[in-house]
Amino acid sequence: MGQGDGELLDADRLFEIVTPHSEVKAIFYGHSHVWSLTERDHLKLINLPAVGYNFADKEPVGWVDSIFRPNGVDLTLHAFAGNRNEDGKKFVINWV
Repeated sequence: MGQGDGELLDADRLFEIVTPHSEVKAIFYGHSHVWSLTERDHLKLINLPAVGYNFADKEPVGWVDSIFRPNGVDLTLHAFAGNRNEDGKKFVINWV
């Protein structure tokens, strides 16, 4: 995460704080209008989609249902506008 407009300027500090804590499995965040599932160190990074409008046609507009399990989370994307190619798709995120 860099110094661009809208990016978290102290992201490295955030990871310094949470990475040593093995009980932290994931970080859910948004406000970037980008739907993505990535990973840094042992942390799953879930960037939630825009709920009102997207900044790019390739991005969905919608919400994500989440069902948490002891070893992960099942996510289902509900896209009602923008890129709807993954509408209804389930994403299984596992952690140890």
